[in-house]
Amino acid sequence: MTKYLGDINTRARGLRTHLLQPQDFEQLARAGNLPALHRELSARGFTRSDAPATPESLEREVRRRAAEQMSVLARWASEGRDAVLAVLLEDEDRRSIQSILRGAAKGAASESRLSGLVPTKHLSERALRVLATQPTTADVVRMLVLWHHPFGPPLVPAASESHPSLLHLELALQHAFARRALERSPEGGAQLVDYVQQVIDVMNAWSALLHFPERDSSVADLVFVEGGRWLDRETFEALWSLEHRTDVERRLALELRASPLHAAFEGKPLENVTELESAVLQAQIAWQRRSMRLDPAGAAPIIAFALELRAEVLNLQRILWGIALEAPAALIQSELVMA
Repeated sequence: MTKYLGDINTRARGLRTHLLQPQDFEQLARAGNLPALHRELSARGFTRSDAPATPESLEREVRRRAAEQMSVLARWASEGRDAVLAVLLEDEDRRSIQSILRGAAKGAASESRLSGLVPTKHLSERALRVLATQPTTADVVRMLVLWHHPFGPPLVPAASESHPSLLHLELALQHAFARRALERSPEGGAQLVDYVQQVIDVMNAWSALLHFPERDSSVADLVFVEGGRWLDRETFEALWSLEHRTDVERRLALELRASPLHAAFEGKPLENVTELESAVLQAQIAWQRRSMRLDPAGAAPIIAFALELRAEVLNLQRILWGIALEAPAALIQSELVMA
């Protein structure tokens, strides 16, 4: 049974008014250097004026502010009415764990594993930093299990392999999220069910693009995640019979033409996960804004806030690192999620 969300929606709408607007991101991208960006962020309440003007320090401040905003919403999601927020928080946890697992597999610096992440009540900034310092993927999973995180146990079989496979770990994470989200989403109403199906469709679309060069039907069966709306198993397996990646992109655009995701797959080729994430996020935000107008009492205001907050964190991460690397302002702006 769908729970009453009126008061939580009101709080989410209020929090959305405190998020940065496209013109703010454009101005920040033109800051020119980190001290100037620091002053701009400080004036907007993102960081203390005496904080170090380094990319790492500024990004920590961005994550801290995002965590504070999410915690405000969490306090309004009282016991028994937290299904919407629980799904959204686990979606952020899924993204965080995936990023940290990839970083551990590559031996990346701990700070880089945290870029663009949103802390939650289950994976706070402190918890994320602990995970990011773990030397191996198995150690990351071990910490999740010790903390009783719901995604810990499902990852244990893959982490227990003699040589843990990043693919197997990511698939276990995706299946765990999908299973839990599909189970809880009906409590949040049709808009939350629709959102969860979108996330699963995106998982499958990216898998089809990423693994297409292998041209192996057994891989298709391995990576497919049940529960999406627009990409069923039959359609997913048909993608492996196509000759070229461009054919896959065209087929995905065709299959998703009536979905909220269509804008993300109708345009230039998506060459990497960053481009796909930005395109999908823009499409999802646009859809939630439309849903808010059609059904103001549904979960759309909460979902929209969570997605817009994620976009804000990603944009600020790209701006501050772009400025740190002395990238032109026009190039930085071209990589932003401008929803």
